[in-house]
This record gives sequence, C-alpha cells and structure tokens, in this order.
Amino acid sequence: MSTAELRNLESQLELLSFAEKISVIGFLARLVQNTQEMQIQTTKVRSIKRRFGSAKGKFSYPMDFDEDNEEIAKLFGVV
Repeated sequence: MSTAELRNLESQLELLSFAEKISVIGFLARLVQNTQEMQIQTTKVRSIKRRFGSAKGKFSYPMDFDEDNEEIAKLFGVV
C-alpha cells in the first residue's frame, strides 16, 4: 500500500463512527485469521512427502542417458 493510499484510508476511517470502526476492525481480524488458517493448510499440504520409488516400473530410460546430447545440441543450435 502506498503512502497516499494509506493517508486516504486513514481519512476515510476518521469519518466513521466508533461502532463502524469496531466493525471494520472485526472484519480485518477475521480476514487475518482466515489468511493464517490458509497458510497453515498450505504448509500441511507441502509437508506431505512422496515416497521414493512410487513410480517404479512406470517409466523407461536408455542405459546411456547422454547418448542423444549431440542431437539435442543441434536442435538448440549450439553445434
């Protein structure tokens, strides 16, 4: 939020009654609480670890992984 936007917000808040200010504070408190809960849920999702080898047998690759390096270099115009 820029300084000008903050000043504008402050001037608008000064025009509110005490009850309206309390209502705004309550809204902001709920917003912060919801944001924190979402961050906690996101952290829980990220903390789930994938098991190593869960895709075993689903993919194949050549014995010499680097055998196509020259062809790939030509495609990118390196050679």
